[in-house]
Amino acid sequence: MEEERIRTKEQLKDWLEFELRRYPNHGRYRIYNLLLMSENAVLRRHQILLRKTEYHINSGHRFLSRLYRMRLELFQMKCRIHIPPNVFGRGLKVMHVGEIHINGKARAGENCVIHVHTSLAAAGFNDGVPTIGNGVLLFMGAIVAGDTYIADNVVIGANSVVSHSIEEKNVTVAGNPAKIVAHKGRLDMH
Repeated sequence: MEEERIRTKEQLKDWLEFELRRYPNHGRYRIYNLLLMSENAVLRRHQILLRKTEYHINSGHRFLSRLYRMRLELFQMKCRIHIPPNVFGRGLKVMHVGEIHINGKARAGENCVIHVHTSLAAAGFNDGVPTIGNGVLLFMGAIVAGDTYIADNVVIGANSVVSHSIEEKNVTVAGNPAKIVAHKGRLDMH
């Protein structure tokens, strides 16, 4: 997913315009966002910091990338959200402020949605990390561990532990260990 990274100011603007539509900023919400007075405002600020950090890292701006990385890490520590730069593709939606742990070597596609207490992690010290397709939805407490692949538009149920690849697209998995429980994925949830 190297080619899908933010490298230009135009890409940064495009990604932020697309993603920030999911976090309202009109009417009274403008003052809320300015003062970080709502969960939506915190998530909006996080998205902006994450994407600007990615832009500066990928563009080779050494000083600004370090500065933005520090700002992002401080903000994430405060909010208990750990999403390293360049993991998720365009369209990431974080549903709530709370514990989220994403391994920096994991990769995820576009339009993914993650809830609190979600984790993409290595299963052991030298094990691989997850690769997530486009449109994947991870509900509260979902854990994807090890060298696993999750296909496009898969829904991972609350408190599920996925330790093996899910190759079939547009399905719902749940349980510990997770297995396919329905042949309806994110596309069918409307």
